[in-house]
This record gives sequence, structure tokens and C-alpha cells, in this order.
Amino acid sequence: MADKPDKPAESYPSNPWPLLLVAAVLSAGTVYAALGHWKRGALLIAGSLCIGAALRLVLPRTTAGLLVIRRRWIDVTVMAGIGLALAAVALIVPPS
Repeated sequence: MADKPDKPAESYPSNPWPLLLVAAVLSAGTVYAALGHWKRGALLIAGSLCIGAALRLVLPRTTAGLLVIRRRWIDVTVMAGIGLALAAVALIVPPS
């Protein structure tokens, strides 16, 4: 397998902005959770996943950039499902 060359760089999506937006919201949620506001942090992390799912749903493949991993419906279903499940858990768990 070492003789098989990698794909050329042109075949990879090159737009980093949708992923950077999702990563920025995810980082804000992580900071909130680390500072003790775990419910707000969990909701921000869930929101970042839902933002990623929405961007993957509406943006074309070339513009979605690094959010493109698999087929569109798989990417959207997984990100939205995990985001909604995390939001549900954050809202159901009573405050301490």
C-alpha cells in the first residue's frame, strides 16, 4: 500500500470557514463548561453541531469545505441527531 499515491490536493474541499465557525462555537461551549456553566456549555456545543448540520445541508459540496465527510444525508443526520440529543440531555438534567 505504500506504493499507492495519495489523492491530489485538488480533490479535497478547501474552504475552511464553515468548519471554523462550528469550531468557534464549540470552543465557546467548552470554555463555558470549564468555567462551571455546564448547561450553557452543553447547549452551545449542541448548537455548534446543529449549525454544522444546517451548513452541511444548505451549502454545496465545494462551499461546505471541511464539513464534507460522507454523503450529505449521513453528515446532516449524524450531526443533527447528536446535537439534538445533547440539547435534550442538557435541558432534562435538573440544575444542581
